[in-house]
Amino acid sequence: MSPRAKLLITLPVIAVIVIVLVYFRLFASPVVFAVIFALYVAVSLRNRRKFRKQERSA
Repeated sequence: MSPRAKLLITLPVIAVIVIVLVYFRLFASPVVFAVIFALYVAVSLRNRRKFRKQERSA
């Protein structure tokens, strides 16, 4: 699957998740905020490792 196809799939999914969180007023919950932050950190670390491997092989 190409990166563009992945992006076209994930953007609507993220939009729906954000709309649901806003609708149920879950952004005010510290637990939800902590989970979102933890997911952000995990994805960032995964991407850093991925791009380091690409730089080394290039």
